[in-house]
Amino acid sequence: MTFGIRGNVNKTELAPVVYRLVKGLNTAGIDYFVEKEVSLQVKKRFKLNIPASKILADSKLASKSDFMISIGGDGTFLATAKLVGSRNIPIIGVNLGKLGFLAETSTRDTLGFVKKVVAGRYKIDERTVLQASSNGSGKVIYGMNEVVINQNEIVKTIEIRVYFNNQLVNSYHADGLIISTPTGSTGYSLSAGGPIVFPKTAVFILSPLSPHTLTARPVILPDTGVFKVKLNSRVPINIVTDGNSIVKLNAPFSIEIKKAPYTIKIAKSLNSNYFKVLTSKLLWGEDKRKKSRF
Repeated sequence: MTFGIRGNVNKTELAPVVYRLVKGLNTAGIDYFVEKEVSLQVKKRFKLNIPASKILADSKLASKSDFMISIGGDGTFLATAKLVGSRNIPIIGVNLGKLGFLAETSTRDTLGFVKKVVAGRYKIDERTVLQASSNGSGKVIYGMNEVVINQNEIVKTIEIRVYFNNQLVNSYHADGLIISTPTGSTGYSLSAGGPIVFPKTAVFILSPLSPHTLTARPVILPDTGVFKVKLNSRVPINIVTDGNSIVKLNAPFSIEIKKAPYTIKIAKSLNSNYFKVLTSKLLWGEDKRKKSRF
């Protein structure tokens, strides 16, 4: 069993975490590869010379690994998911960020959890992925959290018509639109007024961005259907997935969005609990009305 290690090289905490992890893997006799830029940071800060045979470019890491260890925040996890794509390689998310809905494992528990994975004491959580394609680019992009459609550079509302299985859902004059998976319901969708949705729920969330009306609200639709989004305003448009894939086009054009033919697999502790994560990350249920002792 081989583990690929990558992380957010902009985080100063990354090198110490990888240093401890690699030393522990060496002692335990567990096979691994380290992404090149990460290995350079470890070598620069610590007297640990990772063998050249254990170092790979980021683009080759997934093809050589049975599991990926993503060290950073949820943004790093999403970038790792993009790298993994349809390979069905489970990802272990290690949290160096603030929230960490996807990167649940703490830095102090990383080596211990890897040992549990080797022993088979873990569970796999599968997450839906969105697939977006347009008639203006021919390019297909994928997002585990969401697809965002918004205007590029011009500060004005755009005209958007949304169809679901060829039925008109609504027409919007808005800054843009978010179509989110349940995984992404605690991300950008939440900031736009969307609901929190349990990850295993088979739905998508449609949320307009700053619609020029008081009546437009987020809509939840089954993930078995297909969205067609038509943009008629003659302005430059961005199609963005998970903040790390972008297509820029000039309207008018249409976009098809549907469930991708693969899922992203997350390796989790057997006692992982989604509602405990919500409580700890969003302070869900914390009563601000508690009386002061003074």
